[in-house]
Amino acid sequence: MTDQLIGIGAAGKMSGLSERTLRYWESLGLITPVRMPSGHRKYSKAMVKTIIALKETLEKNNLRINDLVTSSGFLQDEALRRKVKDLGAFNLRAQMESFYADVRRDMRLNPLSGLPDHFFSQQETERRLEEGRKIAICYIDLQGFRFYNQRYDYPRGDRVLKFLAALIFEKMRDFGGSDDFAGHLGADDFVILTTPDRYAATMQELIKSFDAMIGQHYDKADREAGRVTLRNRRGEELVYPVMSLSVGVVTNERRNLLHFAQAGDIGLELKRFASTFKRSEMVVDRRVN
Repeated sequence: MTDQLIGIGAAGKMSGLSERTLRYWESLGLITPVRMPSGHRKYSKAMVKTIIALKETLEKNNLRINDLVTSSGFLQDEALRRKVKDLGAFNLRAQMESFYADVRRDMRLNPLSGLPDHFFSQQETERRLEEGRKIAICYIDLQGFRFYNQRYDYPRGDRVLKFLAALIFEKMRDFGGSDDFAGHLGADDFVILTTPDRYAATMQELIKSFDAMIGQHYDKADREAGRVTLRNRRGEELVYPVMSLSVGVVTNERRNLLHFAQAGDIGLELKRFASTFKRSEMVVDRRVN
């Protein structure tokens, strides 16, 4: 017998959460209600039980929902694991691995991010170009990451990369097409392959969510100040803003793209221009050959 589906109002009453909170959890990729043809959200009772278990865990341990999203340590804590029975429902990393396992069983994933690595990203880009498909290649760079590592050290930097990878996958999944692709080119460089008609919504939602949540990775004082302060070897004080995203979008709508390296050179130029802004920014190449 299939699990009965209930509406968001009933799910909110059963879990003790507002409809707004449930929608927010959905926007973070933590829960995935069934979408009916009418557009209404439906929840299984099993999912509601998992939501309740997570809510109780957060309350008991004085945690916020963003602590779950931004801290890989949360899901690695055994005491919390025992309380949240269905971790898969809240684990974007598991969804990522499952998604790519279904698409390409021979795909090599970056061990840190869980996204396909540079080799497969290049291979997938060139395959689509060779097939003559219209493509939008979205190059994503994390501005200020080096200074974040200097301030907080590399383990916390790794958590930021995991967070960004999960966020990229979530937005690609929710706003892209069934054949869209997200990859990790190395360090703090990522890529999404989509189509010219879909990149705008995906990138806008990525930037919006990143800017809203990246502050959770900073200590309270730095988060409230909106910057980190470092000292160089001469003892001089240097100030750097909270991290942002620089996105360069390369398409073959107006110019011929023949190779992955060609697209990468254009993308690098666009990202450099995007990095001159004091906020997350997307720059699209609209030039012709």
